[in-house]
Amino acid sequence: MEMAGRGGFGSGGDAAPEGVVLAQASRGGESLPWLVANGRALPLREWAGEWPLGRAGSLTELLERWPDHESDLRALTTLPQTRDLVLTRGDDIGSLRIQAPIQPRQAFCTIGNYRRQVVEAAMDVGGGAGGPGAPGRRAAALEALDRRSRTGEPYVCLTSSERVGRPIGNLAIAPGVETLDWEVEIAAVIGATARRISPGNAAGVIAGYCVANDLTVRSWVAREDLPALGSDWLQSKGMPGSLPLGPWFVPAWQVPDASQLRLQLSVNGTVMQDDTAEDMLFGIEHQVAYLSRHTRLRPGDVLCTGSPAGFGSHHGRFLRPGDLVTARVTGLGEQRLHCVEEQAPSPHLAPPRATEKELMR
Repeated sequence: MEMAGRGGFGSGGDAAPEGVVLAQASRGGESLPWLVANGRALPLREWAGEWPLGRAGSLTELLERWPDHESDLRALTTLPQTRDLVLTRGDDIGSLRIQAPIQPRQAFCTIGNYRRQVVEAAMDVGGGAGGPGAPGRRAAALEALDRRSRTGEPYVCLTSSERVGRPIGNLAIAPGVETLDWEVEIAAVIGATARRISPGNAAGVIAGYCVANDLTVRSWVAREDLPALGSDWLQSKGMPGSLPLGPWFVPAWQVPDASQLRLQLSVNGTVMQDDTAEDMLFGIEHQVAYLSRHTRLRPGDVLCTGSPAGFGSHHGRFLRPGDLVTARVTGLGEQRLHCVEEQAPSPHLAPPRATEKELMR
């Protein structure tokens, strides 16, 4: 059994969603979509007789048909009797094994999108606020940010959906990974096919939001053997489980202004990141519109929208086995991951090789 952490399962704190939200979780080995309210959860299939969306086998399946289900889901989750049913008949969230709410076909991560984080990184390069030339470095970073906000575009990388991991439980760190860094983010989940849309129309294709932690092996971002080629997002962001999503999927109608959401991350109880999405260089709608100009977005795609100041590279420490990393966003929920050492796979005998005669058959 996985016990709920403080504020992590809608039981209190400003990270708890106010409305009825959704989760993907298993009980007894069967993974199902659930409706969640105030620390209780009831399988969505309880409403299958009256609502076709209740027949979805997963949130991923539901989101891939979001245009067909959105209005019904909004109606269902806003009915007072729905919340009452979850609270009276639902299971305690602590008895469920929470999974990522969605397994996206495409996952994107926006890099360097919080002003204070970009300035902090520029200052760290020269030895911090007390280093030589600090005022000049700060002024140059702010000038570059101002220019980029007026004439530039977001910097987005396409990342593997295989990275997506659970938001509650253990995070396995492989031997040799010594600079695993944290990045709490707001993940926007796409709910419609979109191509070349404007920022003004982008909000209409966002189905909802969830918490993300875009874990990155910081020392592997740059390739020393190929410095001219820039960042290597495969080796720095490819680790299994390095993109925990959830615990909840919060529909967009419950988030009237994403720019006011507060993001926080702590390690062993010490706050490392704490800022609001208002510090974004490019807002979420701008990012979605930018993406749609360069690729086709489809329901269920996920965009991680950037991370505020306070990376491990700034604090001079990284995640290691034994750490507890907690990532939370106002109204979207809280992740709790215990870092453990990855266990070596059990040795096994290789299958016998086929003979030449067998290969020719």
